[in-house]
Amino acid sequence: MTGEKNDDPIEAMLSSPTPVHETPAEPPPAEEKPPPEKPRREPRSPPLRPPTHSALEARLEVRPIGTPLGLRELAALHKRTWKMLNVQEKRVHVLLWPLAIHFGLYNVGQGSERRRPPLIGAFWARCLAEAPLTLGHLYPAPLFKGMLASEVFEFGGMVIDPTYQGKGLVKMMSDTARLFVFSRRPRLLITNPIEPLYEMYKQLGLKTVGREPVEHPHAFNVRVWLMYGRFDEMSKPYFM
Repeated sequence: MTGEKNDDPIEAMLSSPTPVHETPAEPPPAEEKPPPEKPRREPRSPPLRPPTHSALEARLEVRPIGTPLGLRELAALHKRTWKMLNVQEKRVHVLLWPLAIHFGLYNVGQGSERRRPPLIGAFWARCLAEAPLTLGHLYPAPLFKGMLASEVFEFGGMVIDPTYQGKGLVKMMSDTARLFVFSRRPRLLITNPIEPLYEMYKQLGLKTVGREPVEHPHAFNVRVWLMYGRFDEMSKPYFM
């Protein structure tokens, strides 16, 4: 009959609803963490490089000569050089040195900043207003016509150590002389180079008085050329 209680335990077990076992929810997948970054290395500084060649190799520098020690070194250089050429300067010539502007060429090498570099070349310049010209009396008088004493300069005393084996000495000396002329701009420049230096002076644009060298009145056994130049003519090829 309908509504009667079923006493059969097996049937009751079969007909009873099966309990639903809920599957526990799986936890959301953990976010993948990026691999730990490797510590960055600071960029390495470039390897140490040796000093430039100017600090290692000998170089030439032009420096003024004006101390008693510098003038003694200059006298020794002249004596050493003239001795090899069998030339002897008279005392009157040396007495005029303090009245001139002296330029010295020094051989500056590695580690020599702490010690005095050797003097290997030199020359001087002086104005007629400050000292008499060495060989001015041998030049024709019309050359000086209409000029003031302050407009006439003389170059002299150019000497080079004969034992120096480096390069560039003559070029640096001529460049220094040219720069001095450009800075002072004398109307007239005279100079008396010895025979071996004649060609170098010609490259400066100087002209010659006479066709042959003359005996130097203040030095024994030496012949010099009488040369001169006017600034307005010498400077034309160089003005930019």
